[in-house]
Amino acid sequence: MSLAERSVATPDIGALIERLDKVFHDGQEYTKFLGCRGASAQKLLDSLQDLLDYDSTLIPINKRRFNKALISLSEESGLLPRCLTISGLKQGKLVAGGAFADVYKGSLDGLSIAVKMMRVFEDSDIATLLKQFGREALIWRQLCHPNLLPFIGLYYFQKRMCLVSPWMDNGHIVAFLKKEVRDTDHLLSIILDVALGLKDLHDKGIVHGDLTGTNILVTPSHTACIADFGLSSIKTAISSVQLRNSSKRPHGTIRYQAPELFQGKHNDLCSDIYAFGCVVFEMMTEEPPFPELGDGAVINAVLEGRRPSRPTLCSGTPSLDSLWNLLQNCWEELPEMRPTAAQIVERLMGPDIQAMQTESNVDWAHPFTPRLRHQVLGGRALPSVLEVEGMIFGDSEFQLSLHRIFDANCQCEAALREGVVYTV
Repeated sequence: MSLAERSVATPDIGALIERLDKVFHDGQEYTKFLGCRGASAQKLLDSLQDLLDYDSTLIPINKRRFNKALISLSEESGLLPRCLTISGLKQGKLVAGGAFADVYKGSLDGLSIAVKMMRVFEDSDIATLLKQFGREALIWRQLCHPNLLPFIGLYYFQKRMCLVSPWMDNGHIVAFLKKEVRDTDHLLSIILDVALGLKDLHDKGIVHGDLTGTNILVTPSHTACIADFGLSSIKTAISSVQLRNSSKRPHGTIRYQAPELFQGKHNDLCSDIYAFGCVVFEMMTEEPPFPELGDGAVINAVLEGRRPSRPTLCSGTPSLDSLWNLLQNCWEELPEMRPTAAQIVERLMGPDIQAMQTESNVDWAHPFTPRLRHQVLGGRALPSVLEVEGMIFGDSEFQLSLHRIFDANCQCEAALREGVVYTV
């Protein structure tokens, strides 16, 4: 049963959205909303996620405002939209490992999946990272774009936290381009794919923070899609844990980092733009920026104002000349002088470069997460306006019955804690 179908049996969904919107606009009511805990918070989180999944062309909804409320309540209450146990997940074999995570190829509900298992070495570290993990999962969950990798869920296995997403057989963009026969038009289309994905993130105020060639995957229709957005904050948290527990230094994608990041600044939209330029350079040369230098020398070179040298493949035509000018703009020393993601898309599609958008009508035709949510949720009804008011403002009889249900669910979930998938 779809949310639209469920709303027939539920008091007016439009009235529910309108009432919640008023709560989010009223300072006192919003404070009470953020003060909800336990069963009331859980029901509100579940309902907000359902509303965000709803087709906003049918009922208008301010998704940014509702998403902010969802994330804020999750952080305040320590809960996520209902933890759902999905049977049949097979972790599969290890296919890659790194400083922060191991990647397994598994399967779930007939889908090939990637399970990115974060490296955490102490039991006490799990609580430290869960909050950050939950926030990034919620942010990823709300995104839906042809050039952004979809999110399936959170997986908790043997005291390690994992992010689950669709498996991409074509791998990352650099490996794909090495084995593909390509021409300039094809390359420009793929570059535009990346720019469109980055624009969607930036339009929502989301900083990727770790954009590299290996974080851009290729879909079955040969469209580029960005992965691992938001993971830079998780990597930072894991780095601090590793530093506390050992003498290891945290690793970073130094060759893609803007000069201000070497001076203590934090990742932002402008540093993403610098990294985008480095990724395009890598796509054209099949090598990371400054391949002839070690990491320490790269830092010194960037701080001295050096930038990657122009490759042979980025010359010879007016469109490639314009592309190189764009990359140089992305690498400007002053962050505010760099173009925005929207301006990059405009220039790529403009008359000087003429990049053509790739067609992708099949890759995300059936969104992964709603499909899996539907499998488990069935006909779960949305609350009425009166029920929402009872949760926020205190209907003791209603809250008591809700807490009894919540406690029973918690007991069931505790018995299934090991080896479950949480979809949000």
